[in-house]
Amino acid sequence: MKTLIHHLKRFSIYTLLLGAVGFAGCEDENRQDMTPEIGEGEVTPKITMYTPTAGGKSTSLTLYGTHFGTDLDNIRVTVNGVDAEVTGALGNIITANVQRGSGSGPVKIYIGQGENIQELTYKTEFEYSQSPIVSSYIGSYVPAAKTEKKEGSLMEAVLWKPGSIAFDKEGTLYIVEDDDRDIRIAKDNQVATFLRGDATGGVAFRMMNIAFSLDGNTLFLSNDANGSGSAHIATMSWSNDAHQYDTGSLAAIWSITSSLGNGVTNVGVHPVTGEVFSVAHGNAMIYKYDPEQNTMVTTGQQLPDADGKNASKVKIRCILFDKAGTTVYMSSQEKDVIYKGDYDMVTGLFSNLHIWIGQYDKTGFVEGQGNDARLEEPCQMDLDEEGNIYVAVRKKHRIAKITPDGVVTSYTGTGTSGTTDGPLDKAQFNHPEGLQFGLDGALYVSDYWNHKIRKIEKD
Repeated sequence: MKTLIHHLKRFSIYTLLLGAVGFAGCEDENRQDMTPEIGEGEVTPKITMYTPTAGGKSTSLTLYGTHFGTDLDNIRVTVNGVDAEVTGALGNIITANVQRGSGSGPVKIYIGQGENIQELTYKTEFEYSQSPIVSSYIGSYVPAAKTEKKEGSLMEAVLWKPGSIAFDKEGTLYIVEDDDRDIRIAKDNQVATFLRGDATGGVAFRMMNIAFSLDGNTLFLSNDANGSGSAHIATMSWSNDAHQYDTGSLAAIWSITSSLGNGVTNVGVHPVTGEVFSVAHGNAMIYKYDPEQNTMVTTGQQLPDADGKNASKVKIRCILFDKAGTTVYMSSQEKDVIYKGDYDMVTGLFSNLHIWIGQYDKTGFVEGQGNDARLEEPCQMDLDEEGNIYVAVRKKHRIAKITPDGVVTSYTGTGTSGTTDGPLDKAQFNHPEGLQFGLDGALYVSDYWNHKIRKIEKD
């Protein structure tokens, strides 16, 4: 029998009310209970709604109703007559993934087996599209407080302020949470706490982002010491037995430096040489790991400001190299720009470091090329197979796409905060911060104030 989802006596699904949700008001958001009313003595299964009503391959459907049961062996969902993959059942809620090539048509639920099967059909048909679709991957509702954090299945789990994300060599998703300072992992359709910020032995507390060595055997973790902790950057070793990183091996390779102060918000690994880099927040200096000294050392190279002088307080959120390893990109959340430069793998030196996208300290979102474009708080970035960059534009609730020649367009997100799933031009985000392509080719986005991981996948 398939794994049963634990019974919940009461399970309420909350979602944002229609309309924009401001950043400052997120702590006390209005929430709507979507759990259907069950009449006294009612035992007949019934479907009352499902969402989203449009999507493509791997779109995650959430179906609401009554008396579905929790035994996955007794539940079947079809879209246009094609079986969907049922991933969870909680009595009055079912989750299921749409399969490739399902097409548009009715959504049906079958409860029971043999002669006792009951067929339920919802009035609104599913619209299948081969265009990219945004769906919710982790987090079924928007929590009101971090005390609601919960582990469990992708449907049951509750995240809190997810920031940077990363996939390890086996496809496990690591999620760095803000505020509560934890790292969660999603593996085998389950979400668990991997590392608590208050359980690092004082090494790290405000963990910011994660990178992996080329062989995947070392995890690098950046720590913003402004939030406490003795390390700027720490490492963990891979455990072959556990098939994950050993939290007991956590150790600093770059301890707090009095002259540097705090503010290391990034760590990046070169895709060819395996060199490890980081940019300090305060002085915008690029540092590089020296294995002989087992610490990060200065390269003597700093990022420029608008006048070509040494920048400061840049809050670099992502260091990204192209696949050849000869070009580097760095996103500055604080200064609203993306830097670009050249890297010589022979000499180990950067050159031509300049503001590539946006203008220093100029906010907003404007499509365009190079310095004519605007990005307000660009955060994590990743590359597709064609060399296009995708970046989470936190303050403008968008994912932007940047071509190799620097043309910026809005990839998805309306610019208004919200939770809407669906086509790229209709989907909404609320301060997206993390962004990574998975091993399956889908683009995953951490949606900070929606406390969710979203998934964007083409058919």
